[in-house]
Amino acid sequence: MSTAKKTNIAIALASQLHVAEEAIDTALAEAANLIETYVTSRRAIHMSTIIGNDVHQNTLKAMMALSTAQQHMTAAHADLTLVQAQVGLGNVAILPADDKPAPKPPTGHLVAPAEEEIIAAE
Repeated sequence: MSTAKKTNIAIALASQLHVAEEAIDTALAEAANLIETYVTSRRAIHMSTIIGNDVHQNTLKAMMALSTAQQHMTAAHADLTLVQAQVGLGNVAILPADDKPAPKPPTGHLVAPAEEEIIAAE
């Protein structure tokens, strides 16, 4: 199989991976919105926290399941990176440069980026 065909397939896989990751993020955000709306609504009508507590608890359980799904999707992302190397694509840049967050400085050390780094990042 040609490198160009492998690259096109890898791009399609990476694109779908991002769609799946975004879907989980969206579901987490919507579940958080549900909790906020429920709590705000309950307070607006002066309803006791005891009533409807299952709504809150079950939504939190769903969010934990989504968090677990997010961890599995992260593992799948790493697995696809291995597959990329196994099919001979090596370190070919398939995704945008901003696909992964910048590494964080070590805990307890505040490091300001150099002016050149700020300009390069823009």
